[in-house]
Amino acid sequence: MRHAAQLLVVMGLGFGLACGGQAKPRDTAADEAAIRAIDASFNEFLRSQNDSAIAATYAADAVLFPPSMPRVTGSENIRKFFAEIWPLKASLEITPGTIRVFGDLAVEDGTWTWSAPTPQGEQKDNGKYLVSWRRSGNTWLVVQDIWNSDNPPPPPPPAK
Repeated sequence: MRHAAQLLVVMGLGFGLACGGQAKPRDTAADEAAIRAIDASFNEFLRSQNDSAIAATYAADAVLFPPSMPRVTGSENIRKFFAEIWPLKASLEITPGTIRVFGDLAVEDGTWTWSAPTPQGEQKDNGKYLVSWRRSGNTWLVVQDIWNSDNPPPPPPPAK
């Protein structure tokens, strides 16, 4: 009789967990599509030199990890970072690759291209990036952004 009571308790717990303990699975395809839409907007913000809109795609505590530079922390400093690009008359575009969604976090990798006029001719570069995203309500925001070039660094200037 004692074993029967234990069996009923275990079965009841199992049934309760099976029926009531599962959350509705998220639609990761919809999350990926939402992030890709933000990426498309990001490229438009770059073309229109809208550093405020770019900064709005980053979380307030976001961090940029630009190559050969100190980290840039916070959306306002990230806005200033992008605003410094506009006088260069540069062109920058990102191309998303893989986006993996894990609940309220996502990781994206992709490629980028850069060009800017210089007195010596067009400066061109290209590389790859890695971005981590965090869902905030119904919005995805960038929390970490790192990139680097696929090309060797330019040679140092000649000695004077």
